[in-house]
Parts: sequence; structure tokens; C-alpha cells
Amino acid sequence: MSGAWVRSGMLVGATQLIAELGGDPLDVCRLAGVDAGAFSDPDRPITMTSAVLFLSEASRACSCESFGLQLSLRRDLSGLGPLWLLMRSASTVGQLLYDLARYYVIYSRGALVDAHLEHGDLFLTYSLAAGLPADDRHFIELGLALLCNELNKHAARGWRPASVQLRHAPPAELTWHRRFFGTRLSFNQDRNAVRIDAGLLGRPLVGGDMRPRKAMSAVVERRQSELPELALVKVESAIRALLPFSRCTIGDIALAVSASTRTLQRRLTASGTTFQTMRDRVRADLALKYLQQSTLQLTQIADILGYSEPSAFTRSFRRWHGSSPRDARQEHRQGLDRPLDRPSGAR
Repeated sequence: MSGAWVRSGMLVGATQLIAELGGDPLDVCRLAGVDAGAFSDPDRPITMTSAVLFLSEASRACSCESFGLQLSLRRDLSGLGPLWLLMRSASTVGQLLYDLARYYVIYSRGALVDAHLEHGDLFLTYSLAAGLPADDRHFIELGLALLCNELNKHAARGWRPASVQLRHAPPAELTWHRRFFGTRLSFNQDRNAVRIDAGLLGRPLVGGDMRPRKAMSAVVERRQSELPELALVKVESAIRALLPFSRCTIGDIALAVSASTRTLQRRLTASGTTFQTMRDRVRADLALKYLQQSTLQLTQIADILGYSEPSAFTRSFRRWHGSSPRDARQEHRQGLDRPLDRPSGAR
């Protein structure tokens, strides 16, 4: 989904934060391929690739591993437009979260949101689509922090998520992470997810207004129905959600997206792809993220991706990325030690 776009408003406050932390905003824009003029127009579209790179380069330029978290204090979810208005018209916190998961695709096709119940609690998962930069941890943390900021408005004083899972390895300093996510925080996980306790789901929305709900529902339903890639987005989201926990067959995914296997095959064929191609693409994307972001062992990554033998995973990785998993991880670590490529005269 490298061609996906997002509003530049998602980076509101970023240039000011970079300057406050001692970085050069213009340099970060150059490295990420973002036109600095976008920050004066929050409705200007920028590529998801540029947005992900921008946060990654900003963190590196400022030597700040909590850049996405700190940026979340300068904005809220109002940039979601009509989806935000629909969420604000929900009767309960649970309905707000299901609205977000169901319709997030109208805001950006480059990110995938899913909500499902486990033992009464709701898990909201957040990931980026295949084809985007592997170092997405600051983008992910920004999104999850914005969600927790919103839930704090409707919860009891001092609320924190029941637990938070993050795919990447832990940073050296966890103060900011614990401020947003509490102490039930785990890294090197197979997904990015926030667990919301059952007690909060039925809580009435503070400051909500249900009057515009019918009109907003019609708006977002119409926008979603106009998306030609909707079936592909739903399938990729389901593959990412089920891959660590099941064989992830086409039958499993058809059940997850409420379609028959034959109907799903027909929809994918009409979109110019196959289930096997999509599952392979998700595996290739996740393999690189686990290698670059986490400290999981290669055998653990192979198991998460559904390989019974590490050797089979290694063969697939060579086919996807042209090198062995071990060499790819080593090359990535060496790249992190290289200095930033700054233009002459930059600070």
C-alpha cells in the first residue's frame, strides 16, 4: 500500500517539537521527502511512506525514542473528519471503538485497525499495510497514544489500558511509554494492540452528541462503499490478525470477513490478486518488521509467520528480500550506527 495517502494534519505540531528537541525540521522534511509547505495546510495530502519516514527521521534527528508519544500531546483524533463526528455521536465507548475499526479505511488505506473481543475485553489492533517502511514504530505509537488520550476523556480518573502490546523492542527509557500506556506494557509481541477492559466499553460517552449519528453514518457508509480496494483492505487486515494464531487458510479469512470461500476468491480475482499472493505479501512485510524492530529470535519469527521449520522461513525470506534473515538483521543494525546524511551547513 505504498501509494496510500494521508492528510498532512496528522503531523500537526511535529516541526515545533523537532525544534524544541534540538533537531532541524527542514532537514527532517528533506530526509523524509515531505514538502515543508505541507505544515501550513493540514488538508494537503502526503504519502503514507513520507509520513512514516518523517516520524522515524524526526526521532533519530532528535535522539528521542518517544517522539510519537510526545507528538500525541499536540493533536487529537479530530483529523479523522466525518469518522470523528460519527465516533463522537456514539452512545458508549465500545460503540466509538467499533466505529473506528469499521470505518478507519475511509481516512487512510495505509493503516489497518481491527477490534475484537477476547474474554470480554476488547483488543484494538493497529498496523500498517504491506509496502510501507518497516520502521513504523513511532507512527504506531502516535496512533495508539491518541487512542488512549481519547479513552481517558471517558474513563475514570487515572485510567490506563488493561494491557498494551507492541511489536518492537523496548526503548532504553520507558518513562513516556508508562505515562501513556501504564505498566502492563509488553514489547517484542506478535501484534500492536491496546486491551480495553470490559467495564469501560459500556460507559456512556462524555460530551457525546447522538443527534448527528444518522447523517454521519450515511456519509461514512457512502464513502466506504466507493472504495475499490475495500475487499483487499479487509482481507489484509484479517490475515494480519489471524496469522500468529491459526493456519490462516482462505477458509479462515472468508469466515473472518463474513464471506463464503468462493465469494472471497471471486472478489480477489476481480481485484487482480489471489489469497496466496496476499498472504505471502503480508508475511514478507511482517518478517522484515520483526527482524528490524524486535529482538525476537529467528525461530520465534518463523513460528509467528506460520512456518514449522526455520529453513522454510529462510528460503521464503531470500525470495522476498534477496538475503538471509540473519544477514538482513545485521545489515539493519549496522545502518542504525551510521550518522545522519545531513546537507552541508545543516546543524
